[in-house]
Amino acid sequence: MFQSATKKIVSEIDPDGYALFPVKSPYHSQNCKQLHLLIKKEKTFFSRGESYVPTPFTLKDILIDGQDLDFGSSSSIIACYSEAFSTSVSAQVGVDSGHVDVGGHVSGSSSEAMSSVEMRKHTISERTLLDVVKDRKVNQQHQFVKEMKNNMVYVILDVIETEQACSVNNSAKVETGMQFLMKLLKTEAELSASRERKLTFPAGTSIAYKVSEMMISSSDTLELDWVKCFAASAKMTTFDRKEPLAASLAELKEMCADKKPLFLNVIFEILGHSDSLVVLDELLGPIMNDLQPDFQVLDQMEEDNRACVAKMLDLLGIRKEIPPGEPLALTAESKGIIRAINILIQSLSEMDAETLILLASSVKAEITSEQIKLVTIIDDKWAKVPQHQPDLLEGEEDPELTDGEFEMTHHVLEDSGVQLDRETDSVLRIENRKQGDVHALFAALYALNALCK
Repeated sequence: MFQSATKKIVSEIDPDGYALFPVKSPYHSQNCKQLHLLIKKEKTFFSRGESYVPTPFTLKDILIDGQDLDFGSSSSIIACYSEAFSTSVSAQVGVDSGHVDVGGHVSGSSSEAMSSVEMRKHTISERTLLDVVKDRKVNQQHQFVKEMKNNMVYVILDVIETEQACSVNNSAKVETGMQFLMKLLKTEAELSASRERKLTFPAGTSIAYKVSEMMISSSDTLELDWVKCFAASAKMTTFDRKEPLAASLAELKEMCADKKPLFLNVIFEILGHSDSLVVLDELLGPIMNDLQPDFQVLDQMEEDNRACVAKMLDLLGIRKEIPPGEPLALTAESKGIIRAINILIQSLSEMDAETLILLASSVKAEITSEQIKLVTIIDDKWAKVPQHQPDLLEGEEDPELTDGEFEMTHHVLEDSGVQLDRETDSVLRIENRKQGDVHALFAALYALNALCK
């Protein structure tokens, strides 16, 4: 909910996505302040851009005698933002086969409203930063510096904060039902879930930040790495990632049958509590390196989100009693499952909360395999067609979806940068969206489908 709000604000004030990074969680807000240091995450299969993890350390902390430095921060009011959003979808499923009738319905809806919020931008120029630190050396014995993987330092220079308190109200509802009629035996199963949530942003809450990339020179001073910055901005690659994604997620297909429902049930809970995704993604980082994560962040979470994260870590065999940073003794099978779940969590983190509700509904309606076929067609032809391709689906096998299921799929794909029209078989690529958005959807659908088998 927090991330959904900050992403929408950033898309308005930085529509090209070149400068600002939305703060992903309210638990990160206090560490997303000027001069705070970041850890750059490795790129995932479908990253839309760079990704960082905030830390409690600042640039002043790692400089020898750095606490007395004055970086001359300036601030100004930049924008006032408010929004109301709603979406709904429904689908009906019916099969008549001999003496067996099977029927089902799926529906989902979500609405979100954000009160008017005035925002203030705090800025430190890179020129000022370089002038201030040019004669200061980096303390190589500092904990943060000793744990760095290379000589690159990522520091927050600009921060956008709320000027006054504001609130976001979210209402979500999902209903699913299946009905089986076999001769004289009739069984019905219904699931209805609704949620009303309100999130308050206190004054001074960090909404977004800008990162400056520096490097530690051979003389232990800091300088901008202009060559690296230019190379990073100029680099752009597009290729088929579906095969390596499927290979990495294969462990979920091979998982024993009694474990699959356990994982799927927890994932359903996570889909309904999207704020848990950010924390899970953060905790899975060290686990992927065979290290025990730090569970302290769980103490800051709401009860429902904390429960989702704890259940997933328990299924993965990660116990809270082990001190953070200790090596983990994981089997090859456990590592494979953790790697696959990590990819699933990363893919879900790229999506809006409304799309997560629709994904849950798609699993309940048992249409994920057909959605995978559709996403595969779109991805295969993505780089070969212009932005608007009127006959992308022409000549392909029609997806076996009812009108309601197709409408649901249309809304899911829309979050990945694609709009569908069933009558004309037309596909429209939404402006400024990347192929990686489709890869994220492919990974999520593939993993969910594997757990349903």
